[in-house]
Formats: sequence, structure tokens, C-alpha cells
Amino acid sequence: MATILLNTGTATYNDLIANGRTFHVPPYQRDYSWEREYWEDLWMDILDLPKEKYHYMGYLVFQEDISKTKTSFIIDGQQRFTTLSILCLSAIRLLKEWSESGINSESNETRINKLTEKFLGNFSTSKLTITPKLILNKNNDDFYKSYLLNHRKPPAIGKLKPSQRRLWNAYEFFYQVLKGKVTSKSGEELATLIDDEISNSLIFTTINVSDDLNAYKVFETLNARGVKLSPSDLLKNYLFSKAFESSSSELEETERRWQSINDFLGKSDLPTFLRHYWNSRYDLVRISNLYRSIKSSIQTPKEVFDLLNELEQLAPVYSAFENPADPMWNKDQRGYIRSMNLFGVSTWYSLMLITKQKFSEEEFTKLLHELNVITFRYNVISGLHTNEIEQIFNKLSVKIFKNEITKASQAFEVLKSIYVQDESFAQAFSTKFLSTKRNKNLVKYILVELENTLSGTSNQFEDATSTIEHILPENPTAEWETNFPADEQDDYIYMIGNYTLLEETLNRKAGDKVFSEKLHLYSSSSFRMSNTELNYIEWTPIVLRKHQDKMAKWACSAWKSYYQ
Repeated sequence: MATILLNTGTATYNDLIANGRTFHVPPYQRDYSWEREYWEDLWMDILDLPKEKYHYMGYLVFQEDISKTKTSFIIDGQQRFTTLSILCLSAIRLLKEWSESGINSESNETRINKLTEKFLGNFSTSKLTITPKLILNKNNDDFYKSYLLNHRKPPAIGKLKPSQRRLWNAYEFFYQVLKGKVTSKSGEELATLIDDEISNSLIFTTINVSDDLNAYKVFETLNARGVKLSPSDLLKNYLFSKAFESSSSELEETERRWQSINDFLGKSDLPTFLRHYWNSRYDLVRISNLYRSIKSSIQTPKEVFDLLNELEQLAPVYSAFENPADPMWNKDQRGYIRSMNLFGVSTWYSLMLITKQKFSEEEFTKLLHELNVITFRYNVISGLHTNEIEQIFNKLSVKIFKNEITKASQAFEVLKSIYVQDESFAQAFSTKFLSTKRNKNLVKYILVELENTLSGTSNQFEDATSTIEHILPENPTAEWETNFPADEQDDYIYMIGNYTLLEETLNRKAGDKVFSEKLHLYSSSSFRMSNTELNYIEWTPIVLRKHQDKMAKWACSAWKSYYQ
């Protein structure tokens, strides 16, 4: 077996950063992703250093850049490495503030220069810029150089890319905790903390590999030895190793396509996308077995590129599932996508990925309708377990992938077993509670769809023309206690039968009034569910339940399959 490691060893952060090397994050590596919980964990470990003496930071995997001396690519460990650089930057920011305010200015300027040169890069007096020791990926490097290294605040933090915002927030976090720790405003104390206590007490295991192929093999070795790597990290490195078997130019193309997939996905979770993609074609796998399943099927460079081609084509579709306004969707599809997102389930993603690819637009829209109905009946109202529905969706996906099913009507034959029949659906609907405190948009969606069924309209739940009216108010007056005792009111306020639609002006007038005083407002509403269907003399628990039974019958018509 060929040797795949140049060397392994143990090094402090000081050993790594102060030896004249430059570190590059490869362009295909993910963006900076650490959030506050990770910064806090690191800071707590630093606070323990006086007692513990050392803190082990885990593995760092480097690959030497053969085109440049003393330059290494960070194959694994960029999050930790980048965060430590930000910690040093925050300390230097604090020293600059003290110096500019006249606190030991000469000494602090010397400390700033020494710490900058040691941990961050060399300062050019002619260009007034720093040649950094750390080069981030393409999405983060310009921001790191332009703002963090120069201690400049971005003009519009809210408009930054998510990873750039995380970089800035990390910089702010460590500035604040360092400021809170060194309350004496002693430059000597702060410099000692960074240059001695921290940099010499954080210990890494370093692995230096000879080439790309061996770097990717190291990932699997680390994973086998209990170092936690995500399925996407494992898959990426496996695919890159297979691409490298073809040629180094193929590896570059692999990197480009991988980055393209990440760019399309945006905020979507890559491992989840990979799982949904795989389950749209093959037998159902859980996230824990995803890497093993893909690895067993993808064996050659050609298969790698076929996979990446499909992932690159489908990433925009997958991302659009979370964005009903995406121009990919037509008017009808947009409404179904919007409501499916409202339901808060994603089991339909795999099925719709393959359907969008295989079905005509007309048949795709029909199946979206069926999924909308089935998911509402099965998940939202009946609250049934997702395991069965996911298995059925997977079974159907595989049949569509194999071209055994090409129409929505055929697909429904597979889905029939999870279509909750009217009797069971109406029974579940007639007892359903949904709090407007947690599910306001969902409640409004239900009311608008019921109204559309009653009136033959096609309103959307986002329309500002309608608001949710609680017939028994959320804050009932004492007069309501005649029919709804105070200790029982919570049992009824958030029942679906206690809701109706009203125009905003009428809703404000209704307020907390008793039912008899609200009736004339309901009758003047343009919504049929209020002006016609609330034809009761009084509002009591019995009447409320009777009304919800009636609404359940409307629901059977509002959410009905084309094929039942």
C-alpha cells in the first residue's frame, strides 16, 4: 500500500501560524459556518486554560501547494483556523482603540505590529495593506481582507452574505469577550493572553498529505476513527478522489460543479438535498447511511460527473421548493408550493424532484395538487406518523424514475393508501385545535380555502383583505363566562370552529364583544362563512362543536383528490 502521508505530528497554534507559512482554504470548501455556540465553546475552553494548561483542538489536514513554497491548503480545519485568526484580529482591534485613546500608545502600537506580523500577515508600509497568512474561499476572502484585516465596519451588515455576516459577528463576539476579560485595559495583559497563553496552549494533531487524492482518502480514515464528518463532507471528498483518478483537470471541473451546487442551494442544507435526491431514484435511505449508499453506486469518474450533472441541474429546483415566488413556478404551482411550505413538512421533496424532471408541466401540477391534499389530510389535520408517507413517496418516486408511471392519475393509485378518507378526515377535522399564536398563517390558509369552497372564489391566504376573527375572543370579558366558564375557555378559543374570516375594520369593531353584539358585524361581512353560515342565536360549546362539524364537511370538499 502506498504511503499517503508526508508526516503527522502535534503542534500548537503558535507552531503553525508563526513559522512563515501561508494557508489557503480551497475554493470548493464550504463558507465560514461557525455560529455563536461554537465561539462560546471555544471561549469557555480558553478561560479554562489557566487550570487545564492545554486544550486539544483536534485534527488539521494540510496539503502542500507544490507550486509555492511554504504554502498549504487547509483540507480539514478551516473553521477552527479562521476563528482563531478572528480572535487575534479582535485583540488587535482592542489594542488599537486603547492606543488611539492615549493608553500606552507607543507600547500598544508595537504590540499591534508584532501580533499582526506573527498571526495575521506582513504589513506593507508602502501599500498600507497586510499580506495575509490565511486566504479564505472566494465567497469570504474579499470580505476578510477588505473589512476584518482593516478593522472596517461594513456599510450594510444586514445585506451581507450569511457567511460574511457570521465572520463579522465572530469578530464582534471576540472583541466583546476580550474587552470584558481585560478590564484593566492593559496592553501587556492582552498581548500575553493571545501571544503566550492561547497560542501556546491550543494543541492540534496535524496531518500533511502529498496530493489531492491522498487528502480525500484521509477524510475516510478520520471518519473511520471516530472524527465526526458530515455526509456531504465525506461524499465531496470521495467524489473528488474518484475524479482525481481521471486527471487533475477533471478534479478542477469537479470543484467548479460542487461550488455551483452550493451556490444554487443557498441556505438549503446540502446533506438533506443529497438525501432527497437519492431517495427520488433509489430505495429509501436515512442520512446516516447516505454516504455508504452513494459510494457503493458511484465507482468511476464518469459516474461522478453524471451525478454532479444531475445535482447541478436539480439544485435550482430544490432551492425553489422553499420559494413559491420563484419564476420556475406557474400560478397554480406557486399556490401549491406556498401551502406545502406552510404545512411544515418536507417528505414531498424527493417525489417532486423526480416528478419535475419526468412529468409534463400539466401532470406535475396535477400531482402537486394531490400531494397538497394528501399532506393536508394526513399530516396537518390527522397528525399521522411520517414514516409510512415517506415510504410510499419513495416507492412512487422510484416508479417515476424508472418511467413506469408518467401521469398523476397513475401516481394516485400508489398514493391511495395514505389518502385519509372523508369519514376519518372529517372526524379529525371536527376536533382539531390550532393556535393562532403559533400557526396564524396556517389557520388563515384553512379559513380562506374553506371560504373559496363555499363562495367559488380563488383568494390567497396572504391577501390583506381578510383577517382571523376569534368568535370567543382570546381575552374574553366576564360576560362570556355565562356560556364559557373561565376555567374552560382555553379548551375552545383555539378550536378551528371558533374561527371565521372578517374584514379588518369589522374585526376591530367586533373586539371582545359577546356573540349577540357581533352578529350584525358578521352579517355585513362579504365572507359567506360569516354572513351566512354563522346563523346561530347564541355561541356555546355545543354550538361551536356543531359548527366545527359543519366546517369539517366543507373541508372534505376543499381538500379533495381529483381521482376520488
